[in-house]
Parts: sequence; C-alpha cells; structure tokens
Amino acid sequence: MTKRPHRQKLGDRLITPDASGQEVACDHAVAPFDRLARQMEATWGIDRLPELVSPETAAKYGSAIAKLNAALGESDPDAVAVRAGVCIRGLQAMDREARSAGQQPMPEGFWMHEHEGRTFIVSRNVGDWPLIQEMHPGVPIYSMHEVAVALGKLSETVVAIKEQFPQSQIKEIRNKEELDDAIPF
Repeated sequence: MTKRPHRQKLGDRLITPDASGQEVACDHAVAPFDRLARQMEATWGIDRLPELVSPETAAKYGSAIAKLNAALGESDPDAVAVRAGVCIRGLQAMDREARSAGQQPMPEGFWMHEHEGRTFIVSRNVGDWPLIQEMHPGVPIYSMHEVAVALGKLSETVVAIKEQFPQSQIKEIRNKEELDDAIPF
C-alpha cells in the first residue's frame, strides 16, 4: 500500500478552489486505485499485503507506486491513468499471490484505521483478538464496548451536534480555550 494523506477531492471547488484542470484530472485518474487500495486494506490490514507476497512481487509493486507518485508530482493525467492501472493490477496480483500461498485475510468484524500517524484496530468480536494480535503485533485493539464507553464520555456539545446533524463528521476535538473565538462551543 502507499502512505498518502486522506485524498482531497480536487474537483470540489469549495475545498480546493485553486486546483488546476490537470490536477483535477489526475485526482480522478487515481480514484479507482485509491478505492481498490482501501478495499485491500480492509481485507488484509493496513500495509500488510506487500508483507505477504514474495520480495520480487513486493518490489515490483513498490516500483509501480514510485512511478505513480512521480506522475502525480508532475500533474500528468495521462501518465497517472497508466500508472494507476499498473498499481491496480499490482494489488490484484498481490491479493492472488497471498491467497495462493494460504495467507489469511483479516477476520470480519474488525476495522483497522490510521489517524495522525497512529494505527489502531476496533474489533466487534473480542474472541478474534489473539488472531488479530498475531497478524498485527503491537497495534492496539479496542472492543466495540470500549469505543461505546469512550464515545459516551465525549462532551455534551459533541453529542448534541451529532444528534442535530447526524451526517456530520467529527474532524477534531479541541478545548474551548484553544478556539480563540466568540462562538460559545
């Protein structure tokens, strides 16, 4: 996989009003690869798939990612489209190779996520913890119950916002003193 920040939709003029036509085209050209990469991370875990294949296959995939990154850096939509296609085929090949070698995808009912450089796992089934720990040593695992307890301790304001705006997404929680504005929340 590739460690890239969460992809901003360059075609969204509200988020990135200064994006060039070439940047928007590159963004859309890489979107199918991003989608498949997220699916593979959900199946195998974050950055795990290259560890499950031969060094030769992992090296080929690494080379493909480097070439995709170079094309993105040059804002070349045609090259990005070609390189994204190569990376898609690389992910598919690694998936087939890992399965042929008897490697096991992650158990269903758990989610691995990375936030601000820290990776963690949330598992629906506590019984899967030993297998998950074996597959991802050192990555903290939380149960759904623990997540519910933590969410229950969020500030009343955050809970009220989610009740009023159910589709909203919490991006950051800061202390009131850090906001330095007149808004009372």
